[in-house]
Amino acid sequence: VIINYINRLKSQFAPGTARKHVLRIRAFLKFIDHPLANQIELPKVPRKRRKLVIKVEHIRNLLREIDERLSDPYRLKLKSAVLLSATSGLRAEELYKLRLEDIDLENRTIFVRAEIAKDYEDRVTFFSKEAQAVLNEYLNTFKPSNPLFSKKSILYQFSKLDTWLRLKHMRKFFSQQSDRLGMPTAIKKILMGHVVGDEEFVIPRVSDVDLSHYDFQDED
Repeated sequence: VIINYINRLKSQFAPGTARKHVLRIRAFLKFIDHPLANQIELPKVPRKRRKLVIKVEHIRNLLREIDERLSDPYRLKLKSAVLLSATSGLRAEELYKLRLEDIDLENRTIFVRAEIAKDYEDRVTFFSKEAQAVLNEYLNTFKPSNPLFSKKSILYQFSKLDTWLRLKHMRKFFSQQSDRLGMPTAIKKILMGHVVGDEEFVIPRVSDVDLSHYDFQDED
């Protein structure tokens, strides 16, 4: 019965969680001096992978591959999605739900509506001139419908490329590149719309009382 239960734990939980449960069971069996205690094997936990660092050259290589492998309108669509994400800090799920009216192309701003934001709060973020140029070409040439970047379409276009990068990595690049360029961490958090306990964040967050109650910033 005990072995069956342990096997069920191994199948239901991730290795790290299952290992913790099995350790408690084995400790109890040792406490009562049960002979089965020495026969229980702990689940093996895979080693943590090295943290992923994404640099400018990785994004440039991705954009080059998009130009070489995709034809319009998909080329411009995916380039716009990549550049918007990489230079604004949007989450992939936020980008998938963007509407044309959420973007101020002239002022290079994006209004992230509360209903699509992870923390359910409105925010404004910005994108680069390079993203502006590609997005302007895409919008003026093909007149896309809302939402601008459907998840199904973006994932399908990525599947045609020979790259390990995906849209979710663009937000990681934004965070890392902002630090490399010296952006204040508080401003980066505001632009990215972080919430307490957000595992995406590169720098561990102890407390954001300052951002929650004091450090409010407007678009200027």
